[in-house]
Amino acid sequence: MIKMAQNFEFNLENLKIDQLSFVFRDIKKQAEIMENLYGIPKFAQMENITHQNATYRGQEVAIITNYAFSRLFNVQIELQQWQSGNSLFKEFLDQGKEGLHSIGIFVDDLDRYIDEFNNRGIKVIQTGQISKFKFAYLDTEKTFGFLLEIGITVKRKKKQ
Repeated sequence: MIKMAQNFEFNLENLKIDQLSFVFRDIKKQAEIMENLYGIPKFAQMENITHQNATYRGQEVAIITNYAFSRLFNVQIELQQWQSGNSLFKEFLDQGKEGLHSIGIFVDDLDRYIDEFNNRGIKVIQTGQISKFKFAYLDTEKTFGFLLEIGITVKRKKKQ
């Protein structure tokens, strides 16, 4: 554990994997394979989801994806299908890849984790928000072999 200024403790050991995220060209087909072959519970599907406040490699972008969600071993399984916009998902598919794309962890202070990873030379390469979930993808592919997504559920501000 490494202590930081302002009493922030950077300790990935205290976090857990909350999500395994996969990118496929056809998530309906992939969901069916995972359900039938591996017994994963039925996926809930969402289509044409717009990422709010999205950035990709420092540029504002408009990203639209389809999603399918299920759970396995108390971990959310997320299937993503790129629809439009420059993004990590398009980049992944353009490289001829399909499959495990990123591992997601939920944190209590997104900005502090972003700052600490940045201090360690690990940059944010994509950000966005879908509904109340705000997230950042970190450039950990060379060190982890996959991308790390950190995210937080944005709480509504209380009326005074």
